[in-house]
Amino acid sequence: MDEYLAARPIAEPLHLFDCVMPCAGAEAFLVMSEAKAREKKLPFAKVLAAVERHNAFPDDPIQMRAGWAIERDDLYAQAGAAPSDMDFVQTYDDYPVISAMQLEDLGFCGKGEAPAFLRAHHFTHDGDFPLNTSGGQLSVGQAGAAGGFLGMTEAIRQLTGQAHGHAVAGARLGLVSGYGMVTYDRCLCTGALILGAVS
Repeated sequence: MDEYLAARPIAEPLHLFDCVMPCAGAEAFLVMSEAKAREKKLPFAKVLAAVERHNAFPDDPIQMRAGWAIERDDLYAQAGAAPSDMDFVQTYDDYPVISAMQLEDLGFCGKGEAPAFLRAHHFTHDGDFPLNTSGGQLSVGQAGAAGGFLGMTEAIRQLTGQAHGHAVAGARLGLVSGYGMVTYDRCLCTGALILGAVS
């Protein structure tokens, strides 16, 4: 913690260890019908809801919110669930502040309440709010476009009993959010989906 807090500034409020590292790597998962997965005897999770938004809030002079804020009610309605029903959350985490923005815009806390929310919770796989249970991009690096699949791959592992050593006990619902093509005044693309475990 001391090393993290003492890291040199990059661009306030970001310091060295707040910035994702570029790396080589890949993530992958198969997409198929439930019938095909059962036929092949593959463990799987179901997509219960999905939303995407491009060019949200174009009049904002500085990006403090993004497309999740517009789409979240539809997201939860599709899944018949609420933020409090999620057993874990996988946010796109190229910087900690982007994860905080997603937690606000996805309805886990109010706008401007992320700092208090972060202080009030434990984010480990066995904590009261499991977040980025694989360690996220800030732990493993950002493998270009593959970085966006890190949360999906981890969510599938959690919901299919394959998250060895860091499983969220009894996980049935998980939310994955994505973020991309930053233009440094607004985000061109935001997305989120809710995955569910199957019996």
